[in-house]
Amino acid sequence: MQRIVRQSALILCVATLVATSTLVSAQEPTVLGQPISALLFGEFDYRERENQGEDGFAIGQTVAQFNVQLDNRLSVFTEMTATARKGKDFEFEVERLFVRYDFSDQYKLSAGRYHTPLGYWNSAFHHGSWLQTTVSRPETVKFGSNVIPIHFVGALIEGNVGESSFGYKAGIGNGRSDEINDPGDFGDSNGNRAWLLAGNYRPPGGYRLNAGLSLYIDQISPDFEPDIDEQLINAYVVLEGETPEVLVEYTYAKHDSSLSEGNVNSAYAQLAYRLSGRAYPFKPYLRVERLDVDDEDPMLGDLNLGYKGVTAGTRWDFSSHAVLKAEVRREKSDTLSTRNSFWLQLAFVFDASSAYRSYRSYAPTGQSYGSPR
Repeated sequence: MQRIVRQSALILCVATLVATSTLVSAQEPTVLGQPISALLFGEFDYRERENQGEDGFAIGQTVAQFNVQLDNRLSVFTEMTATARKGKDFEFEVERLFVRYDFSDQYKLSAGRYHTPLGYWNSAFHHGSWLQTTVSRPETVKFGSNVIPIHFVGALIEGNVGESSFGYKAGIGNGRSDEINDPGDFGDSNGNRAWLLAGNYRPPGGYRLNAGLSLYIDQISPDFEPDIDEQLINAYVVLEGETPEVLVEYTYAKHDSSLSEGNVNSAYAQLAYRLSGRAYPFKPYLRVERLDVDDEDPMLGDLNLGYKGVTAGTRWDFSSHAVLKAEVRREKSDTLSTRNSFWLQLAFVFDASSAYRSYRSYAPTGQSYGSPR
Protein backbone atom coordinates (compact mmCIF):
# COMPACT_ATOMS: atom_id res chain seq x y z
CA MET A 1 0.00 0.00 0.00
CA GLN A 2 2.85 2.39 0.79
CA ARG A 3 4.23 1.72 -2.66
CA ILE A 4 0.92 2.73 -4.23
CA VAL A 5 0.81 5.93 -2.18
CA ARG A 6 4.38 6.86 -3.17
CA GLN A 7 3.74 6.20 -6.84
CA SER A 8 0.46 8.11 -6.77
CA ALA A 9 2.09 11.07 -5.05
CA LEU A 10 4.84 11.09 -7.67
CA ILE A 11 2.33 10.98 -10.53
CA LEU A 12 0.34 13.80 -8.93
CA CYS A 13 3.44 15.95 -8.58
CA VAL A 14 4.55 15.31 -12.16
CA ALA A 15 1.08 16.00 -13.57
CA THR A 16 0.81 19.20 -11.54
CA LEU A 17 4.21 20.40 -12.70
CA VAL A 18 3.37 19.66 -16.34
CA ALA A 19 0.02 21.42 -16.08
CA THR A 20 1.54 24.38 -14.26
CA SER A 21 4.40 24.79 -16.72
CA THR A 22 2.02 24.81 -19.66
CA LEU A 23 -0.41 27.15 -17.99
CA VAL A 24 2.25 29.78 -17.43
CA SER A 25 3.80 29.63 -20.88
CA ALA A 26 0.99 29.70 -23.45
CA GLN A 27 -1.99 31.81 -24.43
CA GLU A 28 -4.26 28.80 -23.83
CA PRO A 29 -3.85 25.97 -21.29
CA THR A 30 -2.06 23.21 -23.21
CA VAL A 31 -0.09 20.01 -22.80
CA LEU A 32 2.32 19.37 -25.68
CA GLY A 33 0.40 22.00 -27.61
CA GLN A 34 -3.02 20.38 -27.03
CA PRO A 35 -5.93 21.99 -25.12
CA ILE A 36 -6.34 21.00 -21.49
CA SER A 37 -9.24 21.52 -19.12
CA ALA A 38 -8.60 21.42 -15.39
CA LEU A 39 -11.05 21.34 -12.48
CA LEU A 40 -10.18 21.51 -8.79
CA PHE A 41 -12.62 20.44 -6.06
CA GLY A 42 -12.44 20.81 -2.31
CA GLU A 43 -14.61 20.37 0.76
CA PHE A 44 -14.64 21.20 4.45
CA ASP A 45 -16.98 19.43 6.90
CA TYR A 46 -18.40 19.94 10.36
CA ARG A 47 -20.11 17.03 12.12
CA GLU A 48 -21.82 16.16 15.40
CA ARG A 49 -22.59 12.44 15.87
CA GLU A 50 -24.10 10.50 18.75
CA ASN A 51 -21.88 7.90 20.44
CA GLN A 52 -19.12 8.07 17.86
CA GLY A 53 -16.66 10.74 18.99
CA GLU A 54 -14.06 12.67 17.02
CA ASP A 55 -16.61 15.25 15.94
CA GLY A 56 -15.99 18.85 14.92
CA PHE A 57 -14.30 20.17 11.82
CA ALA A 58 -12.68 17.92 9.23
CA ILE A 59 -10.86 18.49 5.96
CA GLY A 60 -12.43 16.61 3.09
CA GLN A 61 -10.84 15.46 -0.14
CA THR A 62 -9.00 17.77 -2.50
CA VAL A 63 -9.57 16.64 -6.08
CA ALA A 64 -7.86 17.54 -9.35
CA GLN A 65 -9.26 16.54 -12.74
CA PHE A 66 -7.39 17.01 -16.00
CA ASN A 67 -8.71 16.29 -19.48
CA VAL A 68 -6.45 16.65 -22.52
CA GLN A 69 -7.95 16.49 -26.01
CA LEU A 70 -4.97 15.24 -28.05
CA ASP A 71 -6.87 15.43 -31.33
CA ASN A 72 -10.47 15.27 -32.57
CA ARG A 73 -10.85 11.67 -31.42
CA LEU A 74 -8.16 10.90 -28.83
CA SER A 75 -8.29 12.17 -25.25
CA VAL A 76 -6.66 11.45 -21.88
CA PHE A 77 -8.41 11.95 -18.54
CA THR A 78 -7.06 11.72 -15.00
CA GLU A 79 -8.53 12.35 -11.56
CA MET A 80 -6.30 12.55 -8.48
CA THR A 81 -7.15 13.06 -4.82
CA ALA A 82 -5.45 14.10 -1.60
CA THR A 83 -7.20 12.75 1.50
CA ALA A 84 -6.47 13.55 5.15
CA ARG A 85 -5.89 10.40 7.23
CA LYS A 86 -5.97 10.09 11.00
CA GLY A 87 -2.46 10.12 12.42
CA LYS A 88 -0.91 10.32 8.94
CA ASP A 89 0.01 12.80 6.28
CA PHE A 90 -2.29 13.32 3.33
CA GLU A 91 -2.74 10.22 1.18
CA PHE A 92 -2.47 10.77 -2.56
CA GLU A 93 -4.14 8.45 -5.04
CA VAL A 94 -4.88 8.25 -8.75
CA GLU A 95 -8.62 7.56 -8.76
CA ARG A 96 -9.20 7.53 -12.51
CA LEU A 97 -6.75 7.50 -15.40
CA PHE A 98 -7.73 6.42 -18.90
CA VAL A 99 -7.17 7.12 -22.57
CA ARG A 100 -10.14 7.07 -24.96
CA TYR A 101 -10.50 7.00 -28.73
CA ASP A 102 -13.87 8.02 -30.19
CA PHE A 103 -14.43 6.18 -33.47
CA SER A 104 -17.99 7.58 -33.54
CA ASP A 105 -20.94 8.18 -31.23
CA GLN A 106 -21.60 4.44 -31.50
CA TYR A 107 -18.08 3.20 -30.66
CA LYS A 108 -15.75 4.70 -28.07
CA LEU A 109 -12.86 2.55 -26.89
CA SER A 110 -10.88 3.28 -23.73
CA ALA A 111 -8.41 1.64 -21.35
CA GLY A 112 -7.27 2.54 -17.86
CA ARG A 113 -8.63 2.91 -14.32
CA TYR A 114 -12.29 3.89 -13.93
CA HIS A 115 -15.08 4.17 -11.45
CA THR A 116 -16.85 0.91 -12.23
CA PRO A 117 -19.85 1.71 -14.48
CA LEU A 118 -22.14 -0.38 -12.32
CA GLY A 119 -25.40 1.49 -11.77
CA TYR A 120 -26.05 5.22 -11.74
CA TRP A 121 -24.34 6.91 -8.79
CA ASN A 122 -20.90 5.42 -9.30
CA SER A 123 -20.96 6.53 -12.94
CA ALA A 124 -22.53 9.97 -12.50
CA PHE A 125 -20.93 11.34 -9.32
CA HIS A 126 -17.18 11.14 -8.93
CA HIS A 127 -14.77 12.62 -6.40
CA GLY A 128 -15.64 16.19 -5.48
CA SER A 129 -18.73 16.52 -3.28
CA TRP A 130 -19.78 19.69 -5.12
CA LEU A 131 -21.03 17.41 -7.90
CA GLN A 132 -23.66 15.62 -5.79
CA THR A 133 -26.68 17.07 -4.02
CA THR A 134 -25.99 15.46 -0.63
CA VAL A 135 -23.00 15.56 1.70
CA SER A 136 -22.17 11.89 1.26
CA ARG A 137 -22.74 8.97 -1.10
CA PRO A 138 -25.19 6.15 -0.29
CA GLU A 139 -23.74 3.46 1.97
CA THR A 140 -23.48 0.83 -0.77
CA VAL A 141 -21.46 3.04 -3.15
CA LYS A 142 -19.40 4.97 -0.61
CA PHE A 143 -15.69 5.17 -1.39
CA GLY A 144 -14.04 2.14 0.17
CA SER A 145 -17.23 0.07 -0.06
CA ASN A 146 -16.95 -3.71 0.21
CA VAL A 147 -20.35 -4.26 -1.40
CA ILE A 148 -19.49 -3.23 -4.95
CA PRO A 149 -16.10 -2.74 -6.65
CA ILE A 150 -15.86 1.05 -6.76
CA HIS A 151 -12.90 0.99 -9.16
CA PHE A 152 -12.22 -1.06 -12.28
CA VAL A 153 -8.92 -1.47 -14.15
CA GLY A 154 -9.31 -2.67 -17.72
CA ALA A 155 -10.83 -1.73 -21.08
CA LEU A 156 -14.27 -0.45 -22.04
CA ILE A 157 -16.22 -0.01 -25.23
CA GLU A 158 -19.25 2.26 -25.07
CA GLY A 159 -21.59 4.33 -27.17
CA ASN A 160 -25.09 4.59 -28.56
CA VAL A 161 -26.94 1.71 -30.20
CA GLY A 162 -27.24 3.01 -33.76
CA GLU A 163 -29.30 6.19 -33.87
CA SER A 164 -31.55 5.06 -31.03
CA SER A 165 -31.93 6.36 -27.48
CA PHE A 166 -30.20 3.30 -26.04
CA GLY A 167 -26.64 3.35 -24.78
CA TYR A 168 -24.30 0.52 -23.84
CA LYS A 169 -21.01 -0.23 -22.05
CA ALA A 170 -19.06 -3.47 -22.12
CA GLY A 171 -15.78 -4.09 -20.35
CA ILE A 172 -13.17 -6.61 -19.27
CA GLY A 173 -10.58 -6.04 -16.59
CA ASN A 174 -8.94 -7.07 -13.36
CA GLY A 175 -11.26 -8.13 -10.59
CA ARG A 176 -11.02 -7.33 -6.91
CA SER A 177 -7.62 -7.73 -5.31
CA ASP A 178 -6.87 -9.85 -2.23
CA GLU A 179 -8.25 -6.89 -0.25
CA ILE A 180 -11.77 -6.96 -1.62
CA ASN A 181 -12.34 -3.20 -1.52
CA ASP A 182 -9.29 -2.53 -3.72
CA PRO A 183 -9.03 -3.06 -7.49
CA GLY A 184 -6.31 -5.07 -9.19
CA ASP A 185 -4.04 -2.17 -10.04
CA PHE A 186 -1.02 -4.44 -10.63
CA GLY A 187 -2.84 -7.32 -12.32
CA ASP A 188 -5.59 -9.81 -11.63
CA SER A 189 -4.94 -11.67 -8.39
CA ASN A 190 -6.21 -15.04 -9.65
CA GLY A 191 -6.12 -14.86 -13.45
CA ASN A 192 -9.92 -14.71 -13.80
CA ARG A 193 -10.96 -11.48 -15.46
CA ALA A 194 -13.98 -9.47 -14.39
CA TRP A 195 -16.68 -8.76 -16.97
CA LEU A 196 -19.31 -6.06 -17.04
CA LEU A 197 -22.17 -5.15 -19.33
CA ALA A 198 -24.45 -2.14 -18.93
CA GLY A 199 -27.27 -0.58 -20.91
CA ASN A 200 -29.38 2.50 -20.43
CA TYR A 201 -32.26 4.30 -22.10
CA ARG A 202 -32.91 8.03 -22.43
CA PRO A 203 -36.13 8.90 -24.29
CA PRO A 204 -35.83 11.34 -27.20
CA GLY A 205 -36.95 14.93 -27.01
CA GLY A 206 -34.78 16.03 -24.12
CA TYR A 207 -36.89 14.28 -21.47
CA ARG A 208 -34.93 13.86 -18.25
CA LEU A 209 -35.58 10.14 -17.68
CA ASN A 210 -32.60 7.80 -17.48
CA ALA A 211 -33.14 4.08 -16.81
CA GLY A 212 -30.45 1.42 -16.79
CA LEU A 213 -29.49 -2.17 -16.07
CA SER A 214 -25.97 -3.52 -15.49
CA LEU A 215 -24.25 -6.83 -14.75
CA TYR A 216 -20.82 -7.52 -13.23
CA ILE A 217 -19.24 -11.00 -12.98
CA ASP A 218 -15.98 -11.96 -11.28
CA GLN A 219 -14.22 -14.69 -9.33
CA ILE A 220 -12.53 -13.57 -6.12
CA SER A 221 -9.70 -15.26 -4.23
CA PRO A 222 -9.65 -13.68 -0.76
CA ASP A 223 -7.07 -14.70 1.83
CA PHE A 224 -9.68 -15.98 4.26
CA GLU A 225 -11.87 -18.16 1.99
CA PRO A 226 -11.84 -20.49 -1.05
CA ASP A 227 -12.54 -18.87 -4.41
CA ILE A 228 -15.84 -17.01 -4.49
CA ASP A 229 -17.98 -16.49 -7.59
CA GLU A 230 -19.56 -13.04 -7.61
CA GLN A 231 -22.50 -11.81 -9.67
CA LEU A 232 -23.73 -8.25 -9.27
CA ILE A 233 -26.90 -6.88 -10.86
CA ASN A 234 -27.95 -3.23 -10.69
CA ALA A 235 -31.09 -1.49 -11.91
CA TYR A 236 -31.94 2.20 -11.66
CA VAL A 237 -34.55 4.74 -12.69
CA VAL A 238 -33.53 8.39 -12.49
CA LEU A 239 -35.19 11.69 -13.29
CA GLU A 240 -32.22 13.96 -13.81
CA GLY A 241 -32.30 17.68 -13.19
CA GLU A 242 -33.46 19.94 -10.42
CA THR A 243 -37.27 20.14 -10.38
CA PRO A 244 -37.42 17.44 -9.21
CA GLU A 245 -34.35 15.22 -8.95
CA VAL A 246 -35.37 11.60 -8.41
CA LEU A 247 -32.88 8.74 -7.96
CA VAL A 248 -33.91 5.14 -7.29
CA GLU A 249 -31.28 2.40 -7.45
CA TYR A 250 -31.24 -1.28 -6.50
CA THR A 251 -28.23 -3.61 -6.29
CA TYR A 252 -28.30 -7.37 -5.88
CA ALA A 253 -25.19 -9.48 -5.27
CA LYS A 254 -24.76 -13.23 -5.12
CA HIS A 255 -21.62 -14.84 -3.68
CA ASP A 256 -21.03 -18.56 -3.98
CA SER A 257 -18.08 -20.62 -2.70
CA SER A 258 -17.49 -24.31 -2.00
CA LEU A 259 -18.42 -23.69 1.65
CA SER A 260 -21.50 -21.47 1.50
CA GLU A 261 -23.49 -18.97 -0.52
CA GLY A 262 -25.36 -15.79 0.27
CA ASN A 263 -27.07 -12.74 -1.13
CA VAL A 264 -26.83 -9.00 -0.68
CA ASN A 265 -29.74 -6.63 -1.30
CA SER A 266 -29.29 -2.89 -1.33
CA ALA A 267 -31.52 0.01 -2.35
CA TYR A 268 -31.84 3.75 -1.94
CA ALA A 269 -34.31 6.39 -3.07
CA GLN A 270 -33.46 10.09 -3.15
CA LEU A 271 -35.75 13.02 -3.86
CA ALA A 272 -34.65 16.64 -4.20
CA TYR A 273 -36.31 19.79 -5.52
CA ARG A 274 -34.83 23.14 -6.52
CA LEU A 275 -37.04 25.92 -5.16
CA SER A 276 -38.21 28.81 -7.32
CA GLY A 277 -38.15 32.58 -7.18
CA ARG A 278 -35.99 34.18 -4.51
CA ALA A 279 -35.53 30.77 -2.88
CA TYR A 280 -33.95 29.32 -6.04
CA PRO A 281 -30.47 28.84 -4.46
CA PHE A 282 -31.98 26.28 -2.05
CA LYS A 283 -32.51 22.59 -2.88
CA PRO A 284 -34.06 20.47 -0.09
CA TYR A 285 -33.53 16.71 -0.29
CA LEU A 286 -34.48 13.42 1.35
CA ARG A 287 -32.84 10.01 1.01
CA VAL A 288 -33.87 6.61 2.39
CA GLU A 289 -31.56 3.60 2.05
CA ARG A 290 -31.17 0.03 3.21
CA LEU A 291 -28.47 -2.63 2.95
CA ASP A 292 -29.07 -6.29 3.93
CA VAL A 293 -26.37 -8.97 3.91
CA ASP A 294 -26.98 -12.68 4.51
CA ASP A 295 -25.11 -14.01 7.52
CA GLU A 296 -23.99 -16.96 5.40
CA ASP A 297 -22.54 -14.83 2.63
CA PRO A 298 -18.98 -16.19 2.17
CA MET A 299 -17.46 -12.81 1.37
CA LEU A 300 -19.45 -10.22 3.30
CA GLY A 301 -21.41 -12.16 5.94
CA ASP A 302 -18.87 -11.60 8.74
CA LEU A 303 -18.30 -7.89 8.10
CA ASN A 304 -21.47 -6.56 9.79
CA LEU A 305 -22.42 -4.35 6.85
CA GLY A 306 -26.18 -4.21 7.43
CA TYR A 307 -27.43 -0.63 7.36
CA LYS A 308 -30.61 1.47 7.47
CA GLY A 309 -30.57 5.22 7.09
CA VAL A 310 -32.68 8.32 6.52
CA THR A 311 -31.04 11.59 5.47
CA ALA A 312 -32.73 14.98 5.14
CA GLY A 313 -31.10 18.28 4.32
CA THR A 314 -30.77 21.36 2.15
CA ARG A 315 -28.19 22.41 -0.38
CA TRP A 316 -27.58 26.17 -0.68
CA ASP A 317 -25.86 27.28 -3.89
CA PHE A 318 -24.77 30.69 -2.65
CA SER A 319 -22.31 30.91 -5.56
CA SER A 320 -21.92 29.23 -8.93
CA HIS A 321 -18.67 27.79 -7.57
CA ALA A 322 -19.48 26.99 -3.93
CA VAL A 323 -22.30 25.40 -1.94
CA LEU A 324 -23.19 24.89 1.71
CA LYS A 325 -25.04 21.70 2.65
CA ALA A 326 -26.76 21.04 5.98
CA GLU A 327 -28.25 17.65 6.76
CA VAL A 328 -29.41 15.42 9.58
CA ARG A 329 -29.17 11.63 9.55
CA ARG A 330 -30.80 8.83 11.49
CA GLU A 331 -28.87 5.61 10.99
CA LYS A 332 -28.68 2.07 12.31
CA SER A 333 -26.07 -0.52 11.43
CA ASP A 334 -25.04 -4.01 12.52
CA THR A 335 -22.22 -2.51 14.60
CA LEU A 336 -23.93 0.59 16.01
CA SER A 337 -27.34 1.17 17.55
CA THR A 338 -29.63 3.85 16.16
CA ARG A 339 -27.88 7.20 16.19
CA ASN A 340 -28.55 10.73 15.00
CA SER A 341 -26.03 13.08 13.48
CA PHE A 342 -25.76 16.57 12.03
CA TRP A 343 -23.48 17.52 9.14
CA LEU A 344 -22.42 20.75 7.48
CA GLN A 345 -20.32 20.79 4.34
CA LEU A 346 -18.76 23.61 2.37
CA ALA A 347 -17.88 22.31 -1.10
CA PHE A 348 -16.41 24.25 -4.02
CA VAL A 349 -15.18 23.83 -7.58
CA PHE A 350 -12.58 25.90 -9.41
CA ASP A 351 -12.17 25.88 -13.19
CA ALA A 352 -8.41 26.37 -13.40
CA SER A 353 -8.29 26.50 -17.20
CA SER A 354 -11.03 29.14 -17.41
CA ALA A 355 -9.41 31.20 -14.67
CA TYR A 356 -6.13 31.08 -16.55
CA ARG A 357 -7.71 32.34 -19.75
CA SER A 358 -9.31 35.20 -17.83
CA TYR A 359 -6.02 36.00 -16.13
CA ARG A 360 -4.17 36.13 -19.44
CA SER A 361 -6.77 38.43 -21.00
CA TYR A 362 -6.34 41.03 -18.24
CA ALA A 363 -2.58 40.73 -17.63
CA PRO A 364 -0.53 43.70 -18.94
CA THR A 365 1.78 43.15 -21.91
CA GLY A 366 5.20 41.89 -20.88
CA GLN A 367 3.90 40.52 -17.55
CA SER A 368 6.00 37.69 -16.13
CA TYR A 369 3.93 34.62 -15.37
CA GLY A 370 6.29 32.87 -13.01
CA SER A 371 5.44 31.83 -9.46
CA PRO A 372 3.98 34.68 -7.38
CA ARG A 373 6.27 36.23 -4.81
